[in-house]
Amino acid sequence: MQMIDVALIDYDAELITENGKTYVLNDLLQSLSWEEQDGQLSQKATLKLVNSKVGTHRLMSLAKLNCMIRIYGKWGSGRKKLFEGFIWEWQYVHAQSRDFTISAYDPLIRLQQCKDFKYFSKGLSTPAILGNICGDWGISLSYQWKKQMTHEKKVFNGEAISDMIIKLLDEVKQQTGEKYIALYKDGKLTVSGYGTNKDIYEFKGSNTISTSDKLSLNNLVTRVKIIGKSDDKGRSKVDAVVNGNLKYGVLQEIIKRDSDKDLGKAKSEAQATLQERGKPEESIQVNAPDLPFLRRGDAVEMSAGNLNGTFYVIGVSHNAATKQMTMTLVRKKSA
Repeated sequence: MQMIDVALIDYDAELITENGKTYVLNDLLQSLSWEEQDGQLSQKATLKLVNSKVGTHRLMSLAKLNCMIRIYGKWGSGRKKLFEGFIWEWQYVHAQSRDFTISAYDPLIRLQQCKDFKYFSKGLSTPAILGNICGDWGISLSYQWKKQMTHEKKVFNGEAISDMIIKLLDEVKQQTGEKYIALYKDGKLTVSGYGTNKDIYEFKGSNTISTSDKLSLNNLVTRVKIIGKSDDKGRSKVDAVVNGNLKYGVLQEIIKRDSDKDLGKAKSEAQATLQERGKPEESIQVNAPDLPFLRRGDAVEMSAGNLNGTFYVIGVSHNAATKQMTMTLVRKKSA
């Protein structure tokens, strides 16, 4: 387990203008935060800035759309880049304070905004398909996840690039029952499993501000019905029914099986669905002193409130002003 002195944590923010000049924004920051949430590829940073003069120009005239923002953190062991992305949104509201707000996203935002058509023949591996998709958009791929598969024919018809990536990885997750993390790291789209961080940080009651743990039957699946291909009249037969734990009654999901998916793979997908969604949905949030470098997929140890054991971070928001962070967690499943 590792410990960090929060008093040593400090942050820097920089603007790189259209002509490549770098401005340190620390003295002009009203607020600074950055986050990455479950289901989103791109990391987001939000900066509220005073529109003061920087040399002969107002800062607002320099911080243009598509200019780069970098955020660095220091915590007693050197300076590390925490965020690098482009100004995507810009807002100025006239007021006595004369400040303005910008939102910046890492380069994966372009994959969320762009759509395309893609066709992949049967027999290609997960990294091969991902590498082709990323290569079209100038994004390097680092595939570190131990899980992959050989896919059936894939057709993406005018879909967002990020949706293609998530659908492909979700297919592997369905087949293997293993979860993944996909994020922008070291200039690449990095795909890995949970808990790959070398240093595991422990949160106890003494160094945790608050915890919240909620259970719900929403999204629960206790039965999966596998439906075959429709006939000429639009009728489909039931190929199989896979039951999970029926303690909470029947809550049914459907898997449609076309000619490219054999029954064995459909049953494996059904079992993976029951493994992932076969228990009441748990929503866990923890507010704690900030660890600036903590990211989605990292493992943490908890012994605060009713939370005990190893958990994985699936969403995190860092606040530089308060030096606090809010984590969304899932429990590590027992082997």
